[in-house]
Amino acid sequence: FFYHRAVALSRSLLLHFIMDFKGQFYCERTFQILVVIFGAIGFVLGYIQQEFRLTFLCLAVGGGISAVLCLPDWPCWNRHPLDWIPSVDDEECDPDTDSKPDKKKTKQNKKAGTKSK
Repeated sequence: FFYHRAVALSRSLLLHFIMDFKGQFYCERTFQILVVIFGAIGFVLGYIQQEFRLTFLCLAVGGGISAVLCLPDWPCWNRHPLDWIPSVDDEECDPDTDSKPDKKKTKQNKKAGTKSK
């Protein structure tokens, strides 16, 4: 009893922290833009100063900033939540019942001229 409640509670809490598809797209785009901008700035600074370390440092700072912005599931990435279909309870789903109609019965009904339900 308590296990099922804990699982249901954890599932409902996880749904609030799941990034939606548009949020994933915007997050990935933000990551790419930040890394390219910091990489370009680092390349220009490194070229001017003739130091590869500056290029690498700027790229690392850009990667760190983009990781802080994009890795956590911030609420700004979940502005278009999906409406999920409610799950079927275990009691309603009985593996013993067969949802497909019996082929022999439908063939017999067609021969007899009656429709199957």
